[in-house]
Amino acid sequence: MKRRLLVAALALTTPLVGCATVPRPQLCEAAVNPRERSFPTPDTWFGLLLHGFDAKHGAAPRPPVDCSGAPVAWEEPSADECREAGPQPKPLPPKERLDEKDLITVTTQANERLVWVITRRFDNGEGLGPVALVETTKKGFSVRGLGSLRGMTENVQLRIEHVGSTDVLVAEGDACTTEEQPQVCRRAARILPLRNGRFFAEAVSDSERACLGAGWFPLAREQIFEMPSGLRRKFELTSTLVFNSDSITVQEQVSVSDSDPKQPSIPERLYRRAQNERKLTVEDNVLVGSAPSLWSRMVELQVAAGAKPVPAKPLVAPEPPKEDPKATGTAKNIP
Repeated sequence: MKRRLLVAALALTTPLVGCATVPRPQLCEAAVNPRERSFPTPDTWFGLLLHGFDAKHGAAPRPPVDCSGAPVAWEEPSADECREAGPQPKPLPPKERLDEKDLITVTTQANERLVWVITRRFDNGEGLGPVALVETTKKGFSVRGLGSLRGMTENVQLRIEHVGSTDVLVAEGDACTTEEQPQVCRRAARILPLRNGRFFAEAVSDSERACLGAGWFPLAREQIFEMPSGLRRKFELTSTLVFNSDSITVQEQVSVSDSDPKQPSIPERLYRRAQNERKLTVEDNVLVGSAPSLWSRMVELQVAAGAKPVPAKPLVAPEPPKEDPKATGTAKNIP
């Protein structure tokens, strides 16, 4: 496969007189034979999105670099930067060889795919790697949008939503327990606006540009606190993202129940239930939220009252089985 980089700066900065629309930038492209274009293998996508990919050994360079030359990196807002910090998991050792389990492809429309290559995994079930909006051309493949994505790696759903004047990548996935029955899964979503050909991992800010939290939205969440009284207070969140033409609605519901560890036979007692709806707008260079999350506001009150979080059992994605060096795989395509 022959790959070359295209300079998109001229296309982005030069006005197009007499044109009704501005074509999307071409960040990277690959010329492939007709069969590989119709039936791409995992190595096709690895070679397209990872600069310096070694197809013979299935190895990505360390640290990984995407096809435009940008590092594959991610930084979550920290507690001293935002009202609600993003998740801070520990990275797992990188795999020696990438295989089909490290690849997610989703067909978005005719001749267009979202492709995510997972180059690093974390102990909370997340994975990190380059993500791209790829167009099939007469000669091969052309990258029209590119960035880094960190998200949950089980039961992944990738899609593009249009909010206001901006396309937005939505990445949903699960992290599931592996050592207890019944299995428990927690789902979360990432939102990355597409700006000038790049997917941006933007934090959510208020109208004054103070950081409210990461562009990370748990759709199911649980946390237990130990209260000064000795009771244990459990918070459970369910939330839904609704994409409208001009905004994103986040519908949140939190239920709180108490239990007494000294009387384990007594069922939990509902302490409080609350729900809220907040709006996100995709402005020119920032995600703006109408309010902090309901979860952060309720938890802050408990912490101020002396509550201490109880460490939760880790929710991790199953460890991928060791690959057979003689086996070959095909990319996963989700209609």
